[in-house]
Amino acid sequence: MNTAPDTFLGASVPDHLKQQWRTWEAAEWRQQQHRANNRLYPPDERFNVSPPKGVCPVHRQMWLDYRNMRFDPITGDRWPGNPGSPFLYVGENMRELCEQRRVEWDEKASAAMRQIERICLTGNSTQCGPSDSPAGVVVMPQPRNRATTDLHLPAEAS
Repeated sequence: MNTAPDTFLGASVPDHLKQQWRTWEAAEWRQQQHRANNRLYPPDERFNVSPPKGVCPVHRQMWLDYRNMRFDPITGDRWPGNPGSPFLYVGENMRELCEQRRVEWDEKASAAMRQIERICLTGNSTQCGPSDSPAGVVVMPQPRNRATTDLHLPAEAS
């Protein structure tokens, strides 16, 4: 669905969001509407946001990889969901705790996606742009020259 509805959860959609329905700004507005209707754990909006134009293929794939990361309700692992992140049962309502973990995943994956956008669109990433190397050759970024200064530390007391 690329066009915005006239209303969303009983609230009229602002005109500026109708034009940008598949953006992060509209996703945040939709989550606010869920919370305004006493839905403490709004659905994930990552899948309702389109990748921005101008993102290079490398960062686009990274963006999609983060978008496709999903919370596993069986293991309940915390972000980033590896076996080393145990699901500690604290409390009595496991369904609510599971929803809290899901929302945590959604928020952190969305933040990672937005960070990838910022990195790519600023043009400062070594992963972006045309490559001078042959296809299939990975070029490692070179460390930047950094000025160092000597610090004079006091002599140790003996």
